[in-house]
Amino acid sequence: MYFVEFSKSAKKFLKKISQEDKSILLNKLYSIRENPFRFLKRLQGHKLWRLRVLKYRMIVDVVVSGRKIIVLRIGYRKNVYS
Repeated sequence: MYFVEFSKSAKKFLKKISQEDKSILLNKLYSIRENPFRFLKRLQGHKLWRLRVLKYRMIVDVVVSGRKIIVLRIGYRKNVYS
């Protein structure tokens, strides 16, 4: 099982959104801990991955040797990739 860590900007975004959306995002994130690569999609030209939930995208880095999922950025689809 992978452990989940959040960056400072990801924590900041989670504080801004509604409680309902936050619980959906976190439930999805914690549900993929067994086999994250089944749900993640590779970003083109990067070593990072994305997870799509509702109208949000999570940009994550997966450290296989350390069994960690590091959430680098969370945002709306139109803003998160820039």
